[in-house]
Amino acid sequence: MRFAQRTLISRIVWTTLIVTAVAMAAMVVTVMLVLSALTNKNIEARLRDQLTAVSSTVKVGADGGLTALETPNDTIDDTTWIYAVDGTLVEGPRVGQRLTSTANSLSDVRKETRLDRDERSFLAAPVRRDGRVEAVVVVEAPLEPYESTRNLTLLGLLALAVTVTGGSAAIAAWTVKRTLGPVESMAAQARDWSEHDLESRFDTTAADDEFGRLGRTLNVLLDRVAGALRSEQQLTSELAHELRTPLTAIRGEAELTMMTSPSPDVAERLVRVVELVDRMSTTITSLLAIARNDARLDSRTTATDLVDAVLDHRPDRPGLTISRDRLDGVEMSVPTELAIRALAPIVDNAFAHARTSVGFRAVAHERMVEITVSDDGDGVTMDDPESVFRSGARGSESHGAGLGLALSRRVARTLGGDVRITSADRPTSFTLTLPRT
Repeated sequence: MRFAQRTLISRIVWTTLIVTAVAMAAMVVTVMLVLSALTNKNIEARLRDQLTAVSSTVKVGADGGLTALETPNDTIDDTTWIYAVDGTLVEGPRVGQRLTSTANSLSDVRKETRLDRDERSFLAAPVRRDGRVEAVVVVEAPLEPYESTRNLTLLGLLALAVTVTGGSAAIAAWTVKRTLGPVESMAAQARDWSEHDLESRFDTTAADDEFGRLGRTLNVLLDRVAGALRSEQQLTSELAHELRTPLTAIRGEAELTMMTSPSPDVAERLVRVVELVDRMSTTITSLLAIARNDARLDSRTTATDLVDAVLDHRPDRPGLTISRDRLDGVEMSVPTELAIRALAPIVDNAFAHARTSVGFRAVAHERMVEITVSDDGDGVTMDDPESVFRSGARGSESHGAGLGLALSRRVARTLGGDVRITSADRPTSFTLTLPRT
């Protein structure tokens, strides 16, 4: 999952974890660099002191013979080699071949030289008297105690870094969860109110902090939303009433005229008027239910009945072939009149742009049914195909108001489904999804 898609709590915890880990890593590296520098300085100081002490005991006799006096510290003698100018070993400890070979490699140095090998550090320097080299002294010190101390320090620092990093992340998670707990509770309450109760408000009397101010702001917003919804519902009801009154009158006049035994042509037109009035009344009732969000979803319909009902309301178009695929036996848990409102704009769009054919295809899934309407027109010409679902959006060659597909998606989502473009190019396909159960 991408970082931006994580919850706020997880983003804060991960940020704290990463920042703390980086800081602890920088601390460990810094401490180890300082410790290494101090260790190296201590080793060099020890070797230099040992070299100075041994060099002061080297004497050249009158006959040119080289002697070394005893040192007060026996451990110095165990780690010291004294060579004549020609590289001959004058005095040295009885140690392994590797140490002796390393010391012998430094027997002819003419300036101070340090060499680290086999977990030991060697320091060699010539002994000068009156500007003349009289001998070469080599001393060594084991590195193991220093490396052991450095390794233990590193392990301790790593354990401390892991503990601090994990503790910081845990404390951040605990703190953020406690801090954002009221926000999560408010979000849950708002979701519940949006479905059941628009009159409830947040209790902000007990807190005067940021969350209290947020609750008061949201209460004002909820008041405005509830007022807007009430105004919309009132306006919708008034418009429905104003439309139903003349429709009822038109239907009554048509029926009275039919009772006067008109000619067959007139009677057929009057029947058509009554059918259109009934259709408009059903449409008004359906849209009113959708606007009030109280559409009844306890009835069922089939894909065949739905497609037939939509096609019955459309005039025939000569030369247009209509195909159906897998419509039989596909049931949906939605009212037919509301499903028609979702499918009709898609069919109108297909009929308006098709060249020779329009196809219907139904696919039943476990919980949803997909009804795809395809046509062989030129496709969606907009740069963003999803923009066709915005109210007022229409193509350059369209003569409509650009409201049909937006209404189709709104109705479908009210019923628990959706409308989407499954193919923007030829064949152009729109898919209506409706609940099956």
